[in-house]
Amino acid sequence: MKTTLTLFITLMLALPIALHAEDAPKPAAQSLSGLHVEADGTLTLAGKPFYGIGLCFYDGFLRTLRDPKYPPYTPSLKRIAASKIPFIRVPFSGFWPNELKVYQTKPEQYFREMDLFVKTCEENKIGIIADLFWTKFSVSDVVGESVNQIGNPASKTMEYARKYVRDVVSRYKDSPAIWGWEIGNEFNLAADLDKQGEPPLGYPYVAASRGTPAQRGPADRITSQDVETYFTEVEKVIRSIDPYRMISNGTADFRASQYHLRTERTWTDDTEEELRAIMDIFSPRTVKVISVHITLDKDKDGMSQKRFDRVVEIEELLTIYVKLAKQSNKVLYMGEFHGDTDANFVRKVKAIKASGMQLSSLWNYGDAANAKTKSFADDSFMFTRTAEANQQYRSEGLQNVETYWLKTSAPSTR
Repeated sequence: MKTTLTLFITLMLALPIALHAEDAPKPAAQSLSGLHVEADGTLTLAGKPFYGIGLCFYDGFLRTLRDPKYPPYTPSLKRIAASKIPFIRVPFSGFWPNELKVYQTKPEQYFREMDLFVKTCEENKIGIIADLFWTKFSVSDVVGESVNQIGNPASKTMEYARKYVRDVVSRYKDSPAIWGWEIGNEFNLAADLDKQGEPPLGYPYVAASRGTPAQRGPADRITSQDVETYFTEVEKVIRSIDPYRMISNGTADFRASQYHLRTERTWTDDTEEELRAIMDIFSPRTVKVISVHITLDKDKDGMSQKRFDRVVEIEELLTIYVKLAKQSNKVLYMGEFHGDTDANFVRKVKAIKASGMQLSSLWNYGDAANAKTKSFADDSFMFTRTAEANQQYRSEGLQNVETYWLKTSAPSTR
């Protein structure tokens, strides 16, 4: 009986997604740069299946907003290019409200810096997965609304988000360095915690000196419905400008109870069937890339977690995630993962390949190692192993990056 009921709920939740899909625009023949998700859920680059492991380069662009005398990023990009690591995942907006305000108060400076970053990636033949809204709260804080207004299509928050997306996507849609768009970063982790105890659970950061309100209230908690609405509205704007490139939702590792938090506000473990349903909800319309960030290890060796009322090893977990994404003709992207030891990291890379996952990226590449942020430099085993993994993909004919860059010409960044 429970299985039948779950199937019914899953079908009902998926119905709006199926209906929305009919509205999706068809790819334009003249815009074929970057990564693309085919109808069967295969990720392609220049028309061929693509497999690759990239790097999260968190402060690549952000440093330009934080310090007028920021450390140069070009040497890092040159090292990435020399090691033939094909792409980076980068925040393409400010983290804090004060950083995002630069787009509004000093647009020429903002886009001058973003133009330079994109141009440098073009010159070094590095792809970018551009995350448009790293935090769920910054846009709402900038316009003076509560964070739950991400779920209101008529809000000032949504109006600001739409304009930002139009400006950024329109500006870089012809750049071969833009390989994909990502809507947000880990919005699912804060969803549906409104009945799960007192603050700070589910509450955004408070840092008044950086532009947030001095305190948060219940309206700053968000639901999965709010996130679904925000993703849907942002996707519409992206697709109206760029019908071709992949769109990732940027979600973290889904909570073991993500579906039950939405439907019952309980911490009951989801089944695989329920996990697939919630993955689809968080990837509406043409958001065909489902992100997971498996960085918070939940046992002593960092290679397993409790899910489905049992312990699941990393190999099985990735296989399940990839399988569920493929059932919806979508791509599973492990947008963040980390290796605490060389052996641990090698095992994770083997698990990625065994699962059939096409896209993943490490957290986090930096100019110098930083244990607090789990950042690693280019002399670390993670950098070296990533370069080796991509070399193996190339030797197996699974990574056609050189062909891609030969076919594309550096464009019109301003």
